[in-house]
Amino acid sequence: MMWLTLIAPLCLLGFAAAQTSLTIASCLTKEQNLRMVCTFTPAPTPDPKQSVCSFTSDTKLVASSDASAVADSPYKNRGEVKFDQKTCQLDLTGFSNDKPQNFTCSIKQTATGPPALKLATVEKSKLATCSAWCILQHSAVVFLLVFLTSPLTLELL
Repeated sequence: MMWLTLIAPLCLLGFAAAQTSLTIASCLTKEQNLRMVCTFTPAPTPDPKQSVCSFTSDTKLVASSDASAVADSPYKNRGEVKFDQKTCQLDLTGFSNDKPQNFTCSIKQTATGPPALKLATVEKSKLATCSAWCILQHSAVVFLLVFLTSPLTLELL
């Protein structure tokens, strides 16, 4: 029985660490602009020269961290991307509420291999206002994993 309490948390943490996860959360700023935060697992050896984050909507480029990429005309000078080691954030001004839109977050960290993609459908009338609580709701999986494994790891101490 002791082996089960020892092995279960290690397996759960090992499986969680082996996965490349990509999550996307969206909300409205006070100015009624769209903010999307794409959170990802960093590559073991990311290439800073090849690391690019971009957001597209129906095959049209909204914004990108690549300075040479030009946004398509409906989004020109409206989108801004902030890219760091674990997150990519899009701030889009002039977000319309006429119909739902599909946005795709694309993260490429190395020269080889395909980029990680995550699609989200955004409808302005259903978006929450940006706050710390909104971000915590979208990252609940991490908290759930910690919550479930902590009793098992405490038994080991």
